[in-house]
Amino acid sequence: MRHLYILVLFSVAIFFIGCGGEPNTSDNSNQQSVVNNPSSKPKSHFSLELIPQKVDPEGVVGEMYDLKVVSDTSFVPDSVRFLIDGREAAAYSSNSVFTLDTRNLRVGGVRLSAEAVYGGNIEYLSASLTLKSDINPERLKYKVVKRFPHDRGAYTQGLVFNNGVLYESTGLYGRSTLRKVDIKTGDILQSSLLTDVYFGEGLAIDGDRLIQITWKNHKGFVYNKNTFAVTQEFDIATEGWGLVLHNDTLILTDGSENLYFLDKYSFVTLKIAQVYDNQGPVKNLNELEIVDGLLYANIYQSDLVAVIDITTGKVLKYINFSGLLPSNLYQDDTDVLNGIAYDPSERRLYVTGKNWPQLFEVELQ
Repeated sequence: MRHLYILVLFSVAIFFIGCGGEPNTSDNSNQQSVVNNPSSKPKSHFSLELIPQKVDPEGVVGEMYDLKVVSDTSFVPDSVRFLIDGREAAAYSSNSVFTLDTRNLRVGGVRLSAEAVYGGNIEYLSASLTLKSDINPERLKYKVVKRFPHDRGAYTQGLVFNNGVLYESTGLYGRSTLRKVDIKTGDILQSSLLTDVYFGEGLAIDGDRLIQITWKNHKGFVYNKNTFAVTQEFDIATEGWGLVLHNDTLILTDGSENLYFLDKYSFVTLKIAQVYDNQGPVKNLNELEIVDGLLYANIYQSDLVAVIDITTGKVLKYINFSGLLPSNLYQDDTDVLNGIAYDPSERRLYVTGKNWPQLFEVELQ
């Protein structure tokens, strides 16, 4: 984890809507003729300021701010409209100040904008705000319930439980696979090897479809769950790390604090959201699982799993899995914790790691 201070960032992006050159200031009847020319950028008359209502705010969800359109000339806007993340927060009015209540906003970056109308013209103003979580995450420990054999050669990247078996995506160039595994014995029941150019990553299941992404190729594959035949290839816009299906949407991670929400059929990115705790952005989000409606995410290169509220992006809890794999089972190729699978019918949580010889059923405490 990194301890970052969150700054409130201000940036003004001002656009003048015009058509056919410079605005005609001598004849307001010609204002319509200068509409829709993006190359026309006269001197701006206004700026958008974000003013905290309390002294020394830290940029935390729940704080109140005043959004104020300020004139740096003698111009006074005829009306102003405020928008939060592109959605209208206040319709056009003569009030140049809007009170921003952040209690219902997601964590991370918030886009703030305003449209100032004067003399038939519009100036587009913007600012930004970054919000940390207002929750101090609960710290959980674990209890090992059962141990199961796990292929020590499996560089685990994605793990899914379905109908009594595990489906696993493994990584490394030339060794990446999709496999079906007997959870009790660790035996590989079925396997498909990716070509050498691909490094396997996250895995999700949707009915009879298995969906696997790759690391740096911006590529993913859809398989028939029963035959492992590739039925579709698709592109992704980022690196691929973790993947999980939530309702009818795929959630993908790329090693940052971002969550990418994808359409599960077209794989188009629908939205991007961030994950923050009360200290700042939570980076290195990796393998994912949905447990009782919450998103569990491995924090790469650590023993931590973050429990995330998908709606707000807030980290509610951290699970510390340090010491899970006994030290006497470590070998030279033993790598970090990675791999979470959940059996919702029996409410069983399974955890493993890269090149680990064991898979663990755990209870949280």
